[in-house]
Amino acid sequence: MVVYLDILLLENLIVNFFLLYITAQTLRIYIKLRYMFLAAFLGSLYVLTLIYPVPKIFSSLIFKLIVACLMTIICFRKKDLNLNLKATAIFIIYSMMLAGLCIFIEFYNSKSLTFDGGFINFSYKYILIAFFISYMVVHRLIIYVKDRKEITKLIYDVEIITDNNAKKVKAFLDTGNELREPATNLPVMLVDKEILEDVKIGGGNKFYIPYKVIDGSKGLLVGFKPTTVNIYNGDTYTSRDMIIAFSDHRLSELNEYNALLSRGII
Repeated sequence: MVVYLDILLLENLIVNFFLLYITAQTLRIYIKLRYMFLAAFLGSLYVLTLIYPVPKIFSSLIFKLIVACLMTIICFRKKDLNLNLKATAIFIIYSMMLAGLCIFIEFYNSKSLTFDGGFINFSYKYILIAFFISYMVVHRLIIYVKDRKEITKLIYDVEIITDNNAKKVKAFLDTGNELREPATNLPVMLVDKEILEDVKIGGGNKFYIPYKVIDGSKGLLVGFKPTTVNIYNGDTYTSRDMIIAFSDHRLSELNEYNALLSRGII
C-alpha cells in the first residue's frame, strides 16, 4: 500500500482542527485560530508513529492521552486544571465518535459514487473532510456577520461642538470602558487624533487623563472639554458634557468608527 505522507499529514491536520474547533464551541470559549492550528499541526505529527518504527511507548494509550492533553493545553492556553481536563475529555469523546462514524461508513458503504451515469472513485474521507472545512467556514462567516450586526448597533453619530467649529464622528460604545477625567469626574470620549488635528487647546482647557490597560501598562491621555457634544439616536440627539481625549492610534482597523464612547456617557 502506497502512503503519501503529505496527504496523510494534511488530512490529520484538518480532522484535528475540526475536533478542536467543535470542542471550543462546546465549551463556548473563543480561541485564536493560530493556536488551534498549532495544536492541530502538532497532533497531526503523531500519525508518523504509525508509519515509522518507534518504541512501543509511543503507541500506548497513556502516550495518546498525553498527546491529546498537550493539544488542548496549546489550543486553549488556560491554567485552569479542571478546564483542561474537561476540554481533553470532550476532545477525546469527539475523536472516538468520529472514528466510529468513519468505521461505520467504511463498513456499510461503497468507496465509489456514480454521477450522471459516470463512475467516479471517491473515498468517504474526502466527503468528511469537505464537510469539516465547509462547516468551519460557514460557522466563522455566521459569527462574523453576527459580530458586524452587534457592532453596528453600538455605533453612534456624534457631533463635537467647540467655539470655532463642529466635527462629526462615528463613535463605538465601549461597554467595558469607564474612563473618566479625575478633576471634573466627566466621562471621556476617545477620538482619533487626526480627526481633531485642527482643534487648538488653550492652557486652561487642557486635561491629562491617566489610564491603565489590561496588560498593566499606564499612561496619560491629552484632552479638552468642548462646548457640548451631541449624541444622535436616529433623528433625535442628547447633549452631554464630557472630555474629548486624543488617540494616537487608529481605533478601528476597518475604519468603521473613529471614536470610543465610555459606558458613563450613554
